Amino acid sequence: MKKKSGIPIHDEELLATVLAVFEEILYTLREHRNGDFGYYDNADLKRLLNVSDSTLFRIRKSQHIPYVKIGRKIFYPKSFFKNTLKK
Repeated sequence: MKKKSGIPIHDEELLATVLAVFEEILYTLREHRNGDFGYYDNADLKRLLNVSDSTLFRIRKSQHIPYVKIGRKIFYPKSFFKNTLKK
């Protein structure tokens, strides 16, 4: 394995990948801060619909609203609610 500027090549590739991931995270956070994040989380949706945790759970389980689960957090697409409210 050749070294370039004192850093092993595979470490440079890893560093480039980590930096790319951080750039994407920063971009997403900036968009979210500007209100352009395309999803509501549970707290946002409960406040928007004025419902409890259990009601939101029942609505979600009845498959009346789309959602995405990432880890332990659940997100709901804003586009669904914008389109539904327009009708």
